[in-house]
Amino acid sequence: MHKRHALRSMLWAASSLALVGGCSPEPELSDAEALPLVTQEQGERAYDPGAGWNLVWQDDFTGSSLNSANWTVLTSNFDPVTNNCNFGTGELEYPRAQNVTVAGGKLILTAQRTADAPFDSRCAGYGPRSYYSGRIHSKGKVERRYGKLVASIKVPSGYGMWPAFWTLGANISNVGWPRSGEIDILEWHSNEASWMKSAAHWFANGGQQSWGTGANRGYSIADSFHTYEVEWTANRMIFRLDGQIQGNVFNHNEPAFQQNHYILLNLALGGNWYGHPHPDAIGLPWGQTKTMEVEWVRWYQAGSTPPPASVTNASFENDMTGWATWSPNGTEAADFSETYNGGRTGAYHLTHWTNGTPFEVWTYQPVSGLASGTYKIRAWVRKSGTFDLSRLQAKTCGECAPVSTNLGDYGAWTMVETPPISVTGGYLELGFHTRATAGNSANFIHMDDVELIRL
Repeated sequence: MHKRHALRSMLWAASSLALVGGCSPEPELSDAEALPLVTQEQGERAYDPGAGWNLVWQDDFTGSSLNSANWTVLTSNFDPVTNNCNFGTGELEYPRAQNVTVAGGKLILTAQRTADAPFDSRCAGYGPRSYYSGRIHSKGKVERRYGKLVASIKVPSGYGMWPAFWTLGANISNVGWPRSGEIDILEWHSNEASWMKSAAHWFANGGQQSWGTGANRGYSIADSFHTYEVEWTANRMIFRLDGQIQGNVFNHNEPAFQQNHYILLNLALGGNWYGHPHPDAIGLPWGQTKTMEVEWVRWYQAGSTPPPASVTNASFENDMTGWATWSPNGTEAADFSETYNGGRTGAYHLTHWTNGTPFEVWTYQPVSGLASGTYKIRAWVRKSGTFDLSRLQAKTCGECAPVSTNLGDYGAWTMVETPPISVTGGYLELGFHTRATAGNSANFIHMDDVELIRL
């Protein structure tokens, strides 16, 4: 959704795509033979994720209101999660709660012109907005990694319509965009109405990196329901339209796509993808509305995927519950959970620090009953100062040699992971081992969101 002009050109030029076969023209119906419009209204699309996929989360938008356990409604053109105005893309809409409704088993995001000139005071320099619309996200409520994320959506036709179904990395408030990563499952542009546009954005080599693809239905996908999906693993993404038309495969190994993401659904208008058109150029006359409708959103995971919460108190929100500490010199107090400077997610994180005295601690968690296989440990770290030893490690017994990753200096929360380790006896010790033989109160390591991953 954070489009840049270079990426837009790349998407429009995409060619190596699987397309629907052409159809011969059908004979025109006479007035007597013409079907009444009501019978042409498409119902819910059938969707089969295929063998080996388990449904782990869904919202079918039943009832008469949005499920607040799943979604947050944005009510401003300032986004407090991403900390930007007009969503970094110069869009023309002002999101508000009245434009997000649930009725008839559907989520409905409605766009309409307004003369109210709304804007958030934090965005005063950007001028008033010309439209109201709807935008929701699942930050802090539904955040997952990998699997198949799919939705049945009807996008509106018309110049300037920019409906989107996408994700952002759950760490965006800490690291910003594009370091958080972004997965655009569906974006629609009126100039190419038959295309589902898909993309990924991340940070590498000192700047923003982008990749794009698409899937062509062969006829306009606007104004009727279609399914849009991404199949996301640790090393690739596959985007599909209606379960059968596939874009190019995105092969990756970026840290931004090895973490939890949250979902966004929104109906934008104008903005940089359309070349910043004047509000009067948008295909939405006064007194009319455009709607983006969503029948359901579902998240599947492969049946062999272990549950993500395999580490007790992984983000240290319950003090040191589940964690043990070993020290060879009586400095166990150098490890503790705290809220100072905040955690990567939640309020707490683990810290190794003393007020200028030497220490050595091994904060670890023993895990039993593991299936035989290959594992690795992943965690998020901030660190500064000089240590004789600082590493994330795992070992299969108390006296066994560990696999480990040495920790560098990280000004922002950074994901690190151990090399793979083979587990045959069902037991693993995982955690952090640090040692500072010279006292320095400026030395600290903060650690959060520890994961045990089966490869």
